[in-house]
Amino acid sequence: MKKRKSFLTRLALALNLFLLLLQLMTMDVLGLGLEIPILSLGVPLLCLLNVVFFVFWTLRLKWPALLFLIAVAWSFESWQLLYQFKSKGIITSKGLHVMSYNVRSFNRFNWLEVEDVPTAITNFVETTDPDVVCFQEYAKDNAPLFKKYPYQVFLPYLPNGRIGSCIISKYPIFNSKKITFDASKNGGMQSDLVWKQDTLRLYNIHFESLRIDSKDTLFSPEYSKKFNSKLERVFELQKKQVAQFEALASTNRFPEILCTDLNNNAFSTSYKTLTTVRKDAYKDKGKGFGATYQFPYFPLRIDYILTAPSFKIIDFQTHDVLLSDHKPISAQLGWP
Repeated sequence: MKKRKSFLTRLALALNLFLLLLQLMTMDVLGLGLEIPILSLGVPLLCLLNVVFFVFWTLRLKWPALLFLIAVAWSFESWQLLYQFKSKGIITSKGLHVMSYNVRSFNRFNWLEVEDVPTAITNFVETTDPDVVCFQEYAKDNAPLFKKYPYQVFLPYLPNGRIGSCIISKYPIFNSKKITFDASKNGGMQSDLVWKQDTLRLYNIHFESLRIDSKDTLFSPEYSKKFNSKLERVFELQKKQVAQFEALASTNRFPEILCTDLNNNAFSTSYKTLTTVRKDAYKDKGKGFGATYQFPYFPLRIDYILTAPSFKIIDFQTHDVLLSDHKPISAQLGWP
């Protein structure tokens, strides 16, 4: 009995060490530069399993509990991409209030059992009262008027399309242009915004979708291989789209704000590329997991407001609104 207990303890320790190393690798703390799509998306699950082991060892007053604390200390910067504690500071200033929201075509195929989603989204926007809203998956034929916003620009993802990007604003916007990606039905737009006598560049981008459905599983040999192959294709396509966007953004001379449905989390190569020269508003002023995709019991943060380093992030909020498969996010931005 004693030998069996000792064997199970050693097995638990080995499994814990393996999961900790896997977590550090997927968070890229080890600097290996590896990206395994399914593991990158599964970082929250790896963290949860390691927390469970930490509680297990702590309750038994065993030294392996220290392994988790060492791993957290080592990867603290990466943990901030997953979870943020609420800031205790008091907001005393008001900046440009920017919102990003994938509205999933205003529920045009009745995915949600919610009555009159366009009107509900209008009421939410008017109550929240942002200065600028960047919409992704905006269905022009189903869209409300948003009468409180005098400046509105819609650009379809595809030629003559009815789904695309839209920016609505209380302040003048001009020089709007479509952004397209090779071999993709997704895309975006750019516009210039006049605020406080300065010109700011707005990017509103919807990168390639993961297209996860009910058949996607790791537990069936038939679908597991297909799921992994699909993720790998999407990750590679996203990286190409990010590179294409960065080439475009490198020609910009104005302070920039990027609102994006990246369709990937903060441990992906695509996110790391975009944040090389930009700040993540959630990381500065967010709270909790900041999950933006409506996925049961699993925190997926795939929507972002990224800014030039010269902006001050005054506040950030993930809105708990169930009118799409995404949650809207907003940030108060100080400039200059």
